[in-house]
Amino acid sequence: MKLSKIKISEAISKANLKIDAFDTELLLSFVKKVNRPYLYTHQNELLTNEEKVFFFDLVQERELKKPLAYLLGKKGFWKNDFYLDSSVLVPRPESEILVEKILEYDLKGKDLLELGIGSGIISISLGLENKELSVIGTDSSIDALMVANINSKKLNAENVIFLNHDWNNKWLFPKMDFIVSNPPYVDKDKLIGNEDGIWFEPEKALFAEDEGMADLKTIIFKSINFLKENGKLFLEHAPDQAKKVVKEAKKVGFTKIEQISDYNGLARVSILG
Repeated sequence: MKLSKIKISEAISKANLKIDAFDTELLLSFVKKVNRPYLYTHQNELLTNEEKVFFFDLVQERELKKPLAYLLGKKGFWKNDFYLDSSVLVPRPESEILVEKILEYDLKGKDLLELGIGSGIISISLGLENKELSVIGTDSSIDALMVANINSKKLNAENVIFLNHDWNNKWLFPKMDFIVSNPPYVDKDKLIGNEDGIWFEPEKALFAEDEGMADLKTIIFKSINFLKENGKLFLEHAPDQAKKVVKEAKKVGFTKIEQISDYNGLARVSILG
């Protein structure tokens, strides 16, 4: 059966009844492999049958709240676009604070360990910013490591290596100048169920036990023994966990504690030394 043809303008109008107009433009640009202005200078152009089916399949998935980044297969972070799929979290703007703060330090000839790399955005961004920084990124997920390796090769991050490791197991790393982590810290019990897209993301990378503190506690407890003198641990966490992070840090012996607010003025990153 032959499908009826449809103009670009008609496809946009129909999709806009179901999803955000900006999302419509991004998805149709992706399907047609053109930039967004092209859509409005070629409004009468007909979509091929394949383009029409592909586009409205994507619209349907977006209507179900599947993250746009998964549909497009990429997400911008820091200075680059990163490949990703549903085996890794969608990068959040707040995580750029980790990169920004680490770059304030002298990184020449230093060693950095990232725990839980996901798509590799933090390790790769830091490695590209300073070629004389040695970066080891770890993750317990083989699928995440595969995604990170794709990004590392694509962006030519030669000073970054990735290893399969679970921070709950024994640590065999040498002492580091810097350790950074954006671990799972979401308390699943506090979610109300309609958070946009979160249920499409890997639960293991999002949720933690003990009101979201389990992995943060483990990393704080173990990291203090794997930092060089004057070394720093950088952690992303939820704003309502800030005081708990300070408490755990002091308990294990961290004496220098700084907390950085996100773009909404809420404590999002802790720097422990």
